[in-house]
Amino acid sequence: MFWTALGANLLLRIWLASLPGYTADVQAYKRWALGSALGGLPAAYETVDVDYPPAYLYVLHGIGTLYLWIEAPGVDGEVRDSTLLTLLIKLPTLFFDLVVAGLLLSLVGRWRLWGSGRDDPGWGRWAAVLYLWNPAVLWSSGYWGQPDAVHTAAVVAAVALLVRLRWFAAGAVLATGALVKPLAAPFVPLAAVASGLADGWRGMLRCAAGGLGATALVFLPFAAADRLFPTLGRVLLDIDAMPYASVNGHSLWWILAPWQDAGAPLVAGITPTALGLALFLGGYAVLLQRSRVWLAGTGNPERPARMFILAAAVAMWFFFVSTHMHENHLFQALPLLLAVAGRSRALAWLAAGCSIAILLNTTLHDPWLPYALPGFLSAESGVLDPHLHRPFTWLQRIGSLSNTLLVASLALGTFRLAMRKSE
Repeated sequence: MFWTALGANLLLRIWLASLPGYTADVQAYKRWALGSALGGLPAAYETVDVDYPPAYLYVLHGIGTLYLWIEAPGVDGEVRDSTLLTLLIKLPTLFFDLVVAGLLLSLVGRWRLWGSGRDDPGWGRWAAVLYLWNPAVLWSSGYWGQPDAVHTAAVVAAVALLVRLRWFAAGAVLATGALVKPLAAPFVPLAAVASGLADGWRGMLRCAAGGLGATALVFLPFAAADRLFPTLGRVLLDIDAMPYASVNGHSLWWILAPWQDAGAPLVAGITPTALGLALFLGGYAVLLQRSRVWLAGTGNPERPARMFILAAAVAMWFFFVSTHMHENHLFQALPLLLAVAGRSRALAWLAAGCSIAILLNTTLHDPWLPYALPGFLSAESGVLDPHLHRPFTWLQRIGSLSNTLLVASLALGTFRLAMRKSE
């Protein structure tokens, strides 16, 4: 049964990978891949419109190099686009979705994350299948081609390494994930506090050494080519590439200030960015303070599950209160919740709700789908979508408001579970 489900999933994913997906982003990844391959990796931030940190650029550079070997530039220097290139651009996402599924298989099957009565490999296979066949994963990763599975795999692996007290490896993996996409960065304080409470300064320094070492390796080719500082400047500036309170992310800011400048004062001179950061750090501090006893007690049998619940709460809270959130930025919370979904009905509902929230957030803001539905479902509301420069449909407006309320309940529910003395 498992191998049949896996094989069918792979066939479906290959077909989805051949489709255009979220065209604007897929075309951007193609430009970055081909541009870095033609002009050289170290010069990519000066010659191509890359706005991701460099770790994922290594992957795209490899894809671009492979494609140029298959399809050489024409006499005009242009490289022909093709379905093959679309497929190649989406393959890393498929690979890392399989990595996430493999991690869930191992964590649930061997670590008893679903409880003592569900610790055999069969339950791990169920967790892997639930992830791979999750509609949100199929849509966001498979069809859209968003590479969130890459940094998400790093986050899940880093949390597992924190459980195993592998501080250096956890720091290295987490830093690499953050250099794929900064969405992994909010877990750095968790790694620092977990290593410090469990192993003192020695643990914290090992974790920091792993992170700094991985960061140095990622930037080494740019430093060797004397392009370190221009690259660092671009990476830091591009964090604010779309400086809006909500970029279609169904967070608190979708209600308060959708598509408004996150740096403009909202009330009493306080900007959405500052308020969002204060809410996130305040909630984070409460979570860590509440968790300090079990984080320090490495022999606690509930520690593995509680670490994943805490990480899920961090992911949910970060998405809900922070600015700059996009449609797909809740993705990393999903496998963290699936890792513990079988422990209780509450966790199962949170994992299911997270799946629904991600699916709604991405499908409601698909460039094509909301406008292709029959009848009143695609009726225009008259409110302009600043990104696509056309009116939102009524389904988008009502659906996004409803989904924001769902995300709020999920964030608060996960936060509440993480605050309990036992889940």
